[in-house]
Amino acid sequence: MKEKKKLGLALSGGGYRAAIYHLGTLIKLKELGILNKIDVISSNSGGSITAACYSLYHENFEEFEQKLKTGIKKGIISRVLISPRFLVPLGLFIALFTSRSWIPYNLPSFVFSLVNFLGIIVLILFQFKLFPFSKIIERKYNRIFFNGKKLKDLSNSFKTTINSTNIETGRDFYFSKDTMSDSYYKCEKGILFENKDFPVARAVMASSCVPFAFTPVRIKKKYFTNEKDYYKVKPKLVDGGVYDNQGIHKLTFLTSSSYCENVIVSDAGNFLSVDKWSFNILFLLIRISSVFMTRIKNFQMMTNLYSKHTNSIVAYQSLGFDLESSIDEFIKMLKNGYIRDEVVDAHNFDKNLIQNKEWKSIKEHLIKSIDFYQILKLGCSENELKIARKVKTGLSALSEKKISALIKHAEAITEMQVKLFLPQILK
Repeated sequence: MKEKKKLGLALSGGGYRAAIYHLGTLIKLKELGILNKIDVISSNSGGSITAACYSLYHENFEEFEQKLKTGIKKGIISRVLISPRFLVPLGLFIALFTSRSWIPYNLPSFVFSLVNFLGIIVLILFQFKLFPFSKIIERKYNRIFFNGKKLKDLSNSFKTTINSTNIETGRDFYFSKDTMSDSYYKCEKGILFENKDFPVARAVMASSCVPFAFTPVRIKKKYFTNEKDYYKVKPKLVDGGVYDNQGIHKLTFLTSSSYCENVIVSDAGNFLSVDKWSFNILFLLIRISSVFMTRIKNFQMMTNLYSKHTNSIVAYQSLGFDLESSIDEFIKMLKNGYIRDEVVDAHNFDKNLIQNKEWKSIKEHLIKSIDFYQILKLGCSENELKIARKVKTGLSALSEKKISALIKHAEAITEMQVKLFLPQILK
């Protein structure tokens, strides 16, 4: 009996834009009869919101879809900024640095300077404790999406891997129903974690913890199998996109327990816009982080698509891809030998056409076999595509118009790319 090849789905980062974009991907995969064939979902950042929600509520797809859409319409950042956990320390610091204007006593100037200096030192040393953005966002995630669910509540039907980046080791720290760790702790240090009761909201927060903007997520002592190990290592978890922008690494790494022979990548990454905001250290660091993650994404895409020696067969779809050019790009890759024989065979066209370089005939065959023009009809209008691509990365509430445009493009480009690059899984 021929062994079944595993199918993986990678969901990229991109805040709420990614979360709702990936919903469109899942809707189309369900329509194509592929969703229930998925063996592993690997996610990062905003994609982890969708992955975790689907893993928890997949038995009722309509409930999952409604929960995600409703949640995306609720902005988180605005709620953080009006949270007492943020406003109280902010108010204290404002009062501290304006003390000269409201303290009635005639104190020497050096006293105010000393107070301000000590305030700056306290802010530098205890910034993460004073302004615990990640803890506040985790609570919002939990209330809006996850309702107190733990890792043990994730699906038994498929594996869900939520990825973050461990600043201490420089490796991927992942969360799943069966385990949580990174390869350094597990293989080289023998350090294990008790994952079953770890909050899903905290795992998603770690996966979406934007560097320089949010507080790194720590692992409490009670989640160490051996509590003495708590004093040996200090995991500091930030956005999974720093290490693996697409969530594809574990799916294509041969020795990984999540390795899959066939992989679908849903990339909600937007075009890197021209920067006009790097006028201080914070914005400059955030911009540098964005540049790094964009470079990682482009490198991963080139490695997994434009190489003759990839470990997996990958269907890669993106918010930045145009439907109209999809077949031309596929044929260009076919010309350069990047398309596997398995994919060519599944398309059922005569290999002599390739040898004779009859690209026009191949294109005509593909247009007909994948129902190209019907997919174009289902895609976004020019205006809808502009709306979708203008949605910024973040956790601000999205309007119905933006949600609709993102889902619509994801559905169309998913169908196009899967039919072109993974036709064998449709059999």
